[in-house]
Amino acid sequence: MDRDGLSSRDPVFRGCVSSPTRLLVIAALAAGVWLPSASWAQVLPAEREAFEKLGRQVDGLVVWSSNRDGNHELYLVDLATGEERRLTNHPRPDFFSRFSPDGRRIAFLRGQRRRVSFREHDAWDLWVMDADGGRQRRLVERAYHPTWTPDGTGIVYVQDNAVMRHDLASREDEVIHRGEEAPTAGEVEEPEMLTDDLVAITLRGVPHETVGVIDLAAGRYIPISAGRACQITWVAGRREVVWIDDGGRGDKQVMRASLDDPRPEVLIDLPHEFSHEYFPRVTRDGQWLIWGAAAEGHEHDQADYEIFAWRLGAPWESAARLTHSASNDQWPDLYVR
Repeated sequence: MDRDGLSSRDPVFRGCVSSPTRLLVIAALAAGVWLPSASWAQVLPAEREAFEKLGRQVDGLVVWSSNRDGNHELYLVDLATGEERRLTNHPRPDFFSRFSPDGRRIAFLRGQRRRVSFREHDAWDLWVMDADGGRQRRLVERAYHPTWTPDGTGIVYVQDNAVMRHDLASREDEVIHRGEEAPTAGEVEEPEMLTDDLVAITLRGVPHETVGVIDLAAGRYIPISAGRACQITWVAGRREVVWIDDGGRGDKQVMRASLDDPRPEVLIDLPHEFSHEYFPRVTRDGQWLIWGAAAEGHEHDQADYEIFAWRLGAPWESAARLTHSASNDQWPDLYVR
């Protein structure tokens, strides 16, 4: 029996599984890897139609986490071909997937045990895999909220209230900034780099959760929101950030501001029941926003969040709802080819 409680008596090993396949599964479990599924069994007709429609507007890949099969796994849709794929099939939950800048790899988090709350920041490991779900490998233990460096050579994450950088070539980790030290003097979350010197973060304890940018070269912190805010992300290549703030129709809304003109503006606030927005992500070409929204409920790993995509600048009513499952769909990313 492995550390997840699986043994040769588990259903995955019984029935029509051939001996070579059984040995492959056992070897994968021993390495801490679960084999990806080639297809996504629970795609709904409305979802297939929505992805096909989006594919007529943009050529790319969509990845997100969902518990529609009972456990949080990572799912991918190729908008060009309509292919649907479940990338992970592991007894421990997977979430927070992010495409590398070239779209060839995906960084993600995998729980250290079968049941892990998304609020347990120390109970997750940083993994990376190919965009087709292959070559899954663990990079760092006890890592949270990983994002790629702009050049794709490293991944930034949080560990023990420090912003860390993992170099993929050397496999070495370095401290970028410790949250308790100046200029933040708080708890740092969700770091993302625009340049080597500019790191966007969510900051807790000042006196509440808010968002801003650390200018490492100048040794200063630039607050972006004065209210309760979180989940900040860059518009790639621009001195512009997007985040979640209080307010709006469903008590949350997606905001935007520039470092050169930091007056916040509402980017989108969905004008219907699914208007409790979270998990924003802007494509690298700056043309599309993908995110999640719930009609009711807040808990990020339990509420019925659905995935939406929207071309920036278009009417809010044109936002496309991509998922239609009663399960929890969250933390999407869209890579545009």
